[in-house]
Amino acid sequence: MKIATFLITALANAGISFVMFFMLLLAMNGFHESDATPGLLLYIVWGLLSAVITGVLGILLVNYLAVKKSLNKIAATAICSLIFIIVGGVSVAVSFFAAVLLASAMR
Repeated sequence: MKIATFLITALANAGISFVMFFMLLLAMNGFHESDATPGLLLYIVWGLLSAVITGVLGILLVNYLAVKKSLNKIAATAICSLIFIIVGGVSVAVSFFAAVLLASAMR
């Protein structure tokens, strides 16, 4: 169940990051390449780290729920995946605004 939790969470967060990347490109439409590059790099690194970190945290939480709280493994996987997909989505939204602010500061 740990592998399933990691894959579900990491792939969902990577998908959210991928969709938000195109929204970021639209938001930075008027920026010069030299101004937008640091913001894009910040967003890409943050998105990848967010996907991996939320996946690992999902593994830790599913282990805690299954062993310590005696919860069914499938239910623990569903709960952990849902929680960390939401956390990852919020993290990606924060990185979206941070990337735009960084690009604006580079102007």
